[in-house]
Amino acid sequence: CKEERVEDDKEEESAEEEAEEEVEQEFFETSITLAKRLLFLGYCELDGGQISSARQRLVQSISIANTILYSTSRKPLGTNESVQTILNDAYMELMLSMEEEEEVIVGASRHNICNKTTGEVVSNNMMLARHVANMAIMNGNCCGWVHPLQRPGYMANVKPQLSSIPICPVNDRPMWCNELECNYEKILEEYNNLNNLHGGGYGYHQQSSGGISRWLDVGSGHRGSGHNDSRVVSGRGWKEYVLFGTGSLERDDDAPFTKKLLRQHVPDAVTLANDGGGEVIFSRLQPQTHIKPHCGPTNLRWTAHLGLVIPINNKKKSMSESDSAEEDCSSSSPCRIRIGNKWTSWSVGKVLLFDDSFEHEVRNDTNEDRVVLLIRVWHPELMSRGGVGKATQLVAEAIARKEEAVQKRYHPPT
Repeated sequence: CKEERVEDDKEEESAEEEAEEEVEQEFFETSITLAKRLLFLGYCELDGGQISSARQRLVQSISIANTILYSTSRKPLGTNESVQTILNDAYMELMLSMEEEEEVIVGASRHNICNKTTGEVVSNNMMLARHVANMAIMNGNCCGWVHPLQRPGYMANVKPQLSSIPICPVNDRPMWCNELECNYEKILEEYNNLNNLHGGGYGYHQQSSGGISRWLDVGSGHRGSGHNDSRVVSGRGWKEYVLFGTGSLERDDDAPFTKKLLRQHVPDAVTLANDGGGEVIFSRLQPQTHIKPHCGPTNLRWTAHLGLVIPINNKKKSMSESDSAEEDCSSSSPCRIRIGNKWTSWSVGKVLLFDDSFEHEVRNDTNEDRVVLLIRVWHPELMSRGGVGKATQLVAEAIARKEEAVQKRYHPPT
């Protein structure tokens, strides 16, 4: 009888454990479903302009996901992966809801925060975007982010992680930067020819030959990337002439020397542009124009600016006078760029190489145009980790991830 009682106790204990396990599994499944539905409601409300309500949904989704993630109970297989996806998506949407919201500025002191050390003036919304990114980082590096000022939509999933350097030091730049600098006068000459040929490029300009000006507004949809760039432009405008990439001429007679030079010394930039992952353009920022703070789409690529027409700092210095594009600049320059938390500027004939997945903004507070040759190139460390093949694979992954994110907005979770 004693043995039978022991056996009965064991069976009863086992049944209780199974019942508890079923309850816990049901709890996890129900919680994941609720977190997904709250996230979807957040998508819907964001798309419908109900920003405040959407943020509440997203925060609730994050809270439930974290409750599951940090539970000490035994979880069903795949639970942590599902929860991590929810956290990544919710943090991304919450951050973008801050970063992209138009803020009505009533009084500078009320709506902006000024960093007395750097002179940087930041809107409340941008500070909140940084705060959300910092929360995501502390929550297990959600979205792959490692710094609140580096918030791209896609961070490369590689080990070890790609280095995060806002501005590339001059001594670490690739040799093609020197080639561009040595030939900047010929590149400038071709820019001037295009500018004169197309009537200054301010809007569509009918040519005597019957052609249409190829100087178009950035973000106007004429090339494959950068469709949303127009939302960050405030002021008189930002124009571009596409040399390589969607929207470019299929011949070289518009800028033969520049195109030949790039094909010879920066072939990866040409390939990247033609494959839809970037662009090579003459970029002209018109007077009294501000490109508002934003982050580029991915850390897979870097951006190079070759200074061609630079207001104020328009005297080309010899290498003995200045070894870098940043050395002769300050945050007080009326034509400047902030990358991360550092303000700098351009010098004519010098290359500024930086990671545009870091928050950056540009101001041209002068009465002159600022013109650079803008080039997108692969993050240099990708070339030593599988070369173009690996980089192309990661770009395909980033595109697939972006398409998946779009589809989630149209398909409610079951």
